[in-house]
Amino acid sequence: MSVLNRTTGRLAKAAAVGALGAAVVLGASACGAGKISQTNNQLAAVNGAGGSVTLSPDAGTDLANGAVALRNVQIVYPTDKAEKTFKDGGPFDVSFAISNDSNTRSVKLVDVVGPEGSNIVLTPPSTSKKDGEKTADPSMIGPNGVLLAGTPANVNTSVAEEADIYRFTATMTNAGTSVASGVTVPLTFKFEVYDLSGKKVEDKQVVIDTPVDNGTLAHRLDVVRDPQAHSEGSEEGH
Repeated sequence: MSVLNRTTGRLAKAAAVGALGAAVVLGASACGAGKISQTNNQLAAVNGAGGSVTLSPDAGTDLANGAVALRNVQIVYPTDKAEKTFKDGGPFDVSFAISNDSNTRSVKLVDVVGPEGSNIVLTPPSTSKKDGEKTADPSMIGPNGVLLAGTPANVNTSVAEEADIYRFTATMTNAGTSVASGVTVPLTFKFEVYDLSGKKVEDKQVVIDTPVDNGTLAHRLDVVRDPQAHSEGSEEGH
């Protein structure tokens, strides 16, 4: 690959990440029809939760090293056999977008921990590339980079794919009755933080109270956690 092509590729990816970044990869949804927001101050209409992790300054300095933002964190409502999936405690797809706004740190997503007894498996994208070459570690989010997982309903993924940003698959199982419509589930995101030389400098984590996606499917039936209690309540109401 020529220097010109590599440079052009980097510029194209940088432009895409900038557009997707803290505003929308972070969650283009049905309302935005998958299109990029025109301003940095306008967030896409999303159903997920968000949070951030501030990266520590270098020892002996007060200089900030930026932050990691999590957006559109949600458990995707099952599109098939929803009642059985909720009853069985999974499998559920987990969707999120992580943006590293630091110029001086790389951040590796090492784990996502769900409610007690549950299990979340992160599967890297098989087609993730960087400047035409296979990415060595797709879990590593470089300076000003983005990591995506899952696909909420009605999200247009083409912009990210054109920038060689592909999605992890995050699958939760054994969640028991912890996951239900209208209930948030605490998910702990764990990171390792590295400086530009590749030296690990710290560990970080953040807990996100994560909802079940609740507004992008045209029609669905919510699952009642205790049908008998619901029936008794309905009879009392009459």
